[in-house]
Amino acid sequence: MYMNAGLISLPYPILVFGYAMLEETRPRKEFWDLVRVYTIFLLAFKFVGNLSILEAFFGSSSFLTFEAYIKLGLSDYIELGDLVLYMLPEIMIICFIMLNEIYLNLVGLYYQTEQDIESVVDGQQRLIADGDQ
Repeated sequence: MYMNAGLISLPYPILVFGYAMLEETRPRKEFWDLVRVYTIFLLAFKFVGNLSILEAFFGSSSFLTFEAYIKLGLSDYIELGDLVLYMLPEIMIICFIMLNEIYLNLVGLYYQTEQDIESVVDGQQRLIADGDQ
């Protein structure tokens, strides 16, 4: 993300540090659905942007002038290795979101949070009643 910084990658730190870390419990599934859909859209946009039919657009003076003032984070790579490295952060984000969804399905917390099952005070009272102090 450091090498491809731009407006298109700006929602990630805002979502993760501005919302997800401020939640009392972990974010609900709708939050991760939003991040997953945005990441898939971004991957498709980056892939289409690297097709050879748009090569003239990335080389045009109007795009270069716009890119000089407002960095979008779009690049045109010719080599496959460079393209994979360019898309790797979003690919990793998608993989980790899917792993998180698999884990939450396995433990039964996909559709609810821990707060829905039991509040913190109820959990403390349960542990005290079980003799754990």
